[in-house]
Amino acid sequence: MKKFFLLIFFVKILSASTYADTFVKANADQYTVTIQSIKMCENATINSETSFTVSGCVTLGNSSLTVDITSAIAGATIGTYADTNVLVAGVTYRYFVPTLSRTFSIAGGAVVDSQITGTFTCNTDEDATIASFDRHLAQRAGKIGGIATAATVFVPSATSGGAIMCLNQDCSSSGSGSVTHDIPDDATLYGNAINVPATDSDNFEMIYTIASPFTMRDTPPTINMSFGTRGALEVESMVDGSSDTCRVGPSFPKFRVTVSLPN
Repeated sequence: MKKFFLLIFFVKILSASTYADTFVKANADQYTVTIQSIKMCENATINSETSFTVSGCVTLGNSSLTVDITSAIAGATIGTYADTNVLVAGVTYRYFVPTLSRTFSIAGGAVVDSQITGTFTCNTDEDATIASFDRHLAQRAGKIGGIATAATVFVPSATSGGAIMCLNQDCSSSGSGSVTHDIPDDATLYGNAINVPATDSDNFEMIYTIASPFTMRDTPPTINMSFGTRGALEVESMVDGSSDTCRVGPSFPKFRVTVSLPN
């Protein structure tokens, strides 16, 4: 059973076989997300990578902001969005909790080994569809060769067997499997936990530990956010009957939030 890693989850395609370099990490040319809100919280109980609760939270931003995190100014843009004036003096904040849209856009690709013979380039494909499948259960195929074009993706729900992996552009051919949410072990760069609804509702939450907890003073602090999108795409070769096919999915971007207090 082979794992197909997709953003904050992996899809196990039941019929796939294991090859040495059919799965590679690639840099993202575009990785656009929409932030719906940002909270800072005093306390959190993190039960697992998919279960957490928070308390003592203040909302710093509560409107839709779309940003390409491959941009050098992404952190500054989001920092402006987050209004630290609402933080409560004397309170110590330890957690950063963004609510994100489950729909975002990625572009990029990489060379992978064929599971038949040779190698080929797999790129994102703006024209790929999921046909009539539910958006929270299906993933689009990539394209072989050509130029990477920005593809719309949707973070899927966890499922024990209902996941669909499209094998061609119109998804007339597909594989099935399961989805389990997973986060890399380095919580300082990838967060502590994620909450993705079981339905196709529009948003999901993540929780990050602030690098150094801070106590709010009379003068508001500056929030510093940095992103890394090297290796933020997962590129996988697959087989559709006797032909090569592939997919490009988003993996976890690196993210770190620090707070600078005024002197």
